[in-house]
Amino acid sequence: MSDAGACTEGRLAEELAAILEPQLQDALNHPTRREILRILRVGEQPCSFTEILSMLPPLKRREVGYHLEVLQRCGAVIQDRTRPSPGGREPLYRSAVADDPQVRAALRATEREDRRCRDRTAKGGSSGLLTMFRVPRPERTVRLSNLLGRKKDRGE
Repeated sequence: MSDAGACTEGRLAEELAAILEPQLQDALNHPTRREILRILRVGEQPCSFTEILSMLPPLKRREVGYHLEVLQRCGAVIQDRTRPSPGGREPLYRSAVADDPQVRAALRATEREDRRCRDRTAKGGSSGLLTMFRVPRPERTVRLSNLLGRKKDRGE
């Protein structure tokens, strides 16, 4: 399958999603999740959260944590074991779908577009993928305690 039309705005194309089981459609329907699966497949060795995060430079800890959690819920990533770390023990993750031919085909088909999207984001451009989650900041904030204090001063 060529990568032309393999994904649109980060989401899988319909014909590509149709070859996957429903829970895998959810797992592979975001470029960050696909990239995490590629990272876990490269060395075939389990990776820690910190190692995964270091290979996805423009992303924040909470973003990678969210996507890793989605992959775990879908059954695409499992916690393999733990190892000692400075803060205690850290879990190691591995791909549970690394040998699935449909998943490999989807990852191959979307790789070029996902890298383009990541490069745009890394250069300071917006990927457009999180636009719907951004909430505008209020122009003015009012503290409730200040309002209550004023009413008491006025005898209300």
